[in-house]
Amino acid sequence: DTLAPRPRCLSNLRGFDNMATNVSLDRLLAKDAFHKGAGATVCAAQYIKEAPAGVWLDVANVDERDKGTADDWVPRHPELVRLTGLHPFNCEPPLTLCMQQGFICPPQLHYVRNHGAVPVKFETAEKKQQVWEDWRIDVVGLVDKPLKISMAELKELPFRQLPVLLVCAGNRRKEQNMVKQTIGFSWGPTAWATTIWGGCRLCDLLSAAGVKDDPEGKLHVHFRGPAGELPKGDDGSYGTSVPLYRAMDPSMDIMVVWEQNGRSLMPDHGFPVRLIIPGYIGGRMIKWLCHIEVGAAESSNFYHFMDNRVLPVGVTPESATAEGWWYKPDYIINELNINSAMASPAHDETLAISPDSLGEVYTIKGYAYSGGGKKVIRCEISLDSGVTWEGGVVEHPETPTEYGKYWCHCLWSFSVSISRLLAAKEVCCRAWDNHMNTQPNHLTWNVMGMLNNPIFRIKIHRSYARTSVSELRFEHPTMPGKQPGGWMVEPPQPAVSPLVSGIRRIASGLSLSRVGSSVALERMNAPPLARAPSASPAPALASMNEIAAGAIAKTVCFFFFFLLRLA
Repeated sequence: DTLAPRPRCLSNLRGFDNMATNVSLDRLLAKDAFHKGAGATVCAAQYIKEAPAGVWLDVANVDERDKGTADDWVPRHPELVRLTGLHPFNCEPPLTLCMQQGFICPPQLHYVRNHGAVPVKFETAEKKQQVWEDWRIDVVGLVDKPLKISMAELKELPFRQLPVLLVCAGNRRKEQNMVKQTIGFSWGPTAWATTIWGGCRLCDLLSAAGVKDDPEGKLHVHFRGPAGELPKGDDGSYGTSVPLYRAMDPSMDIMVVWEQNGRSLMPDHGFPVRLIIPGYIGGRMIKWLCHIEVGAAESSNFYHFMDNRVLPVGVTPESATAEGWWYKPDYIINELNINSAMASPAHDETLAISPDSLGEVYTIKGYAYSGGGKKVIRCEISLDSGVTWEGGVVEHPETPTEYGKYWCHCLWSFSVSISRLLAAKEVCCRAWDNHMNTQPNHLTWNVMGMLNNPIFRIKIHRSYARTSVSELRFEHPTMPGKQPGGWMVEPPQPAVSPLVSGIRRIASGLSLSRVGSSVALERMNAPPLARAPSASPAPALASMNEIAAGAIAKTVCFFFFFLLRLA
């Protein structure tokens, strides 16, 4: 589980502060005085150049599981864990494999959330180029110069390249599903990834279209993908919106992107163009972007309201619809919350114990993130189920933008002696951000299973050789999708033969007979004031039922032993 080395320039991944739409395309104008003139574009490009094996994997074949589906032309990494069957494609990488990639994740191992088949189809390089040339984004609504902009024209805007974390709001949802089934499928702890996105700022594009002034902060910018992509909603598109003041705020870094880790987007990640909103949940970042509209109200798209909400405890799918909970603005999810998890020790990892190993040190590793550009400032470990906490070492491979924003996850580690692990029943982790948000001790269930972020707990199990512990085994709370394992998952009950089942039933009947006889005897010998009123026959009837059940069980038992003697 050694983390991949990090190129030097990653600590300089910062932005530039010239946001005018008429800036020359000369990349050297993207200056950042804090890093000797090396702007975001320069540093990200250098990182991609220095770590080619770490930012792109060679996956060219169609997975056998996709053959015969609408996505039977899309190459996908075979190690991705499929969460919703074959179609639509929703997946995450194994947590250990994700962490092994280092800070920047190859797009081939980036989690995928699709609501349907990939709507933009191209099986060959020629067809891909044709899609690129034909694609248009409509920029309409409350703008002075409505646009139908091509990809070539879009690339004339100032280029911006930033590492940004994407997280599905359902990350770690399976833990909630183990308490009570939500309406969402079972994400594990790896519905996230940080990659380098390249494109233009949304504020530059809107300025080029002559967006209207919004002094009262009431306007919204709507986004959607292709019409007819999905079965629900008025036009079958996936759409959402953000307030215009956020879209025009350069510190928010909302981007229209066509590159991921220096290359064109993959089909599952939105080729040819998509939206990136740093610090937000992934469900707001529209893929296959083709329509931008400035309007007086928020989006009315079906998925803007019927997805990505944290509704109060006790709200069911039925009451959410009947009582209008989906449309109450207080419950919409935009920014991510604080979260963390451990990747090492891995699920089912074992650690040999011997007298010589007790003084050795084990390094616990994990990730943490927060939303809205907030910085994770502490990652802590508890070895006594959350009674006391100790701080780990937090590493931020990124440095903040010129506006002080942290758009990526961080990595953390904690070194502990094996003797302390031997004495612990579980290992817990939690994170804090610079707004003093931290993770709760226990989860709070909600009907969509969104933003699940309780402290992450790994149970420690012991194996013995004679009277001494010989091995520790670590167990995560869940495994993603339908994968078995996890201390929150009930173990499957072993199959029981009819003979054993019959014996258990007889034993149960005999026990019930003894209980019934005892209860009846106590009631008959009780003083008059303690007896049940004659007006209520239920207690006496219950005693007779218990006695009858016991008598039948005895008869069956004697008959069973009689058959055994004959045999």
